[in-house]
Amino acid sequence: MLCCVGLIGGMAVGQSLGGPWTYIAPAAGFGIGLLADMKFMHGMPKKGVQLRAIIGRKNDAGPVHAMQADESKARLQLPHPSDG
Repeated sequence: MLCCVGLIGGMAVGQSLGGPWTYIAPAAGFGIGLLADMKFMHGMPKKGVQLRAIIGRKNDAGPVHAMQADESKARLQLPHPSDG
């Protein structure tokens, strides 16, 4: 997000200064914004995993957590054609 702000701000500064700053300022603004994004967003994926784990614990509070079916003993019960 900040890299986009830096790019647009750099474009505005570069247009007002003119000359080679038309190209230098947007690149510098984007680079500074990208570094700021990386600094402020450091560790965000870890926080997302922790949040999902907390939400999962709240949902698993019931008496039955999970059930597994034993497929080796299960049989498909189809109605007989004479049953109607």
